[in-house]
Amino acid sequence: MRNPCLFPCSLMPVIDAVFDSGINRYTGNLIKSSRNYGFCKAASLPLVHYQGQPRQTGSLYICRLIPMAQCTYQILMDIKADDAHSFVELNTPASKLIIQETNNRILLKSYFESSCGNIESKTLFLGNSLEKLDFEITFDGCSRTNTVSTKDGECIITPFYDLERQMLPYVDFSNGYLRFTSFLSEKGTCLDINIYSIKQIAGRKFITALGSSKMTPFGVDGPHIRSTTEQGIGYLSSKNNRGTIWFDIDLLGQFSESDLEYLRNLVVNNLWDTGVHYSKELNSLPLDQAYTLMDEGYQYVYEKIGRKPTSWCSLRNRDNITHAIYAYGNLGMFWRNGNAGIHAENYVGGLCDDTWEWWEPASKAGISYPVFSHQLDVDPAIKYSISRSKFRDWVDNYYSNNMTIIPFYEYNQMNCNTYDASFENLQHSEKLLAFDAHTNGADALVNVNITAEDSTQVYDVALEKYLDYEIEQDRSITFRVADNHSYEVYLNGME
Repeated sequence: MRNPCLFPCSLMPVIDAVFDSGINRYTGNLIKSSRNYGFCKAASLPLVHYQGQPRQTGSLYICRLIPMAQCTYQILMDIKADDAHSFVELNTPASKLIIQETNNRILLKSYFESSCGNIESKTLFLGNSLEKLDFEITFDGCSRTNTVSTKDGECIITPFYDLERQMLPYVDFSNGYLRFTSFLSEKGTCLDINIYSIKQIAGRKFITALGSSKMTPFGVDGPHIRSTTEQGIGYLSSKNNRGTIWFDIDLLGQFSESDLEYLRNLVVNNLWDTGVHYSKELNSLPLDQAYTLMDEGYQYVYEKIGRKPTSWCSLRNRDNITHAIYAYGNLGMFWRNGNAGIHAENYVGGLCDDTWEWWEPASKAGISYPVFSHQLDVDPAIKYSISRSKFRDWVDNYYSNNMTIIPFYEYNQMNCNTYDASFENLQHSEKLLAFDAHTNGADALVNVNITAEDSTQVYDVALEKYLDYEIEQDRSITFRVADNHSYEVYLNGME
């Protein structure tokens, strides 16, 4: 498989779209192994040509899309197969879609898990095999649905594919990538997919809260003994990165006071986030015992570290949506695991030597994907850990993509602000724009739909300071806002 050329793309195009993306020209000949991965940054080139050969599978990831609570992906593509049993699986956030040619007709099936655990589907006719397929997929993290519609107005609406993701007790947001996977039947000899364009759009207001494709969440379990993680954590810090520490209840009681002070300093002064790693498999416990363990573990970490935990996991990640609902409703913690978390790609797992074949090209392409590891400093790594050299390569890959590695809670809250954030007391004249920002407590990234001048300035009234901002392709501006802060935008600068 040949790596694609990678091209950057700005955040906001001229049209009212969150992300306008064609894809770089790409040719993959899927004959070498049963697992082939191609990664493309979203860009403005017009065509992907994606091929498969008999009994092989391979995936093409379209990266650097914007996490949003509600958005639409507009796709223009075609598919040609020489056997009706061959198909393409398209995974947009929280969906599993099968696109297949049958008797010169292209059908799309959207699959979902019902409340009783059965896999069900709905079918939509996309067009005939001689024409380009022009359709939209709308992700809604509030209603937990995906809507697929064609240009002639036909549509199907299905719940999210994964039942646990349907049941999340908080607003969901889209993953920052799409995945195409080809499956060829035993009798098939050719499956060609041409992807002409992909555009991500969302409702735009005068002030619009956005997710960020320039951030990716990371954390460490344990943490393991200081000599196996300190250098890696230090290397992250040297690139202005941070993460989450999921404190293991059993390990935390074994740390010396100096090690505890080191960890507290990471949390209090270096702004690492606090999480809980329960030392037992919650799935193996009766619910009342699991809830008691969760309460006690939360309180123990809070008392030891001095910060309330914001996310959680358990031994071997053996936990479920019932625990997630309890943790959020009673302890205010997000679930690290599940389809909306680290298990969106089932075979990826954590950041470790065993998954480096996937992570090396993925991090080079700048995919935003939540991940954790254990040890960071040992070559070669133990099971479920990453070698020191590979971890530094992983950090460097994101740094070279101008991306920041951040804690899970910050990543979740900023992206949830695409639904939660609101803006009040708007004042707008030829020279001045003023507004108040209200968020879920975390910063929000906002786009203000003005035509910026070179002299435009943004002022945070509460902090009494001017802020940096980015000018987008349409001359609108994007910057961070904090909860309950007031902002003034001087279109021609302060006079």
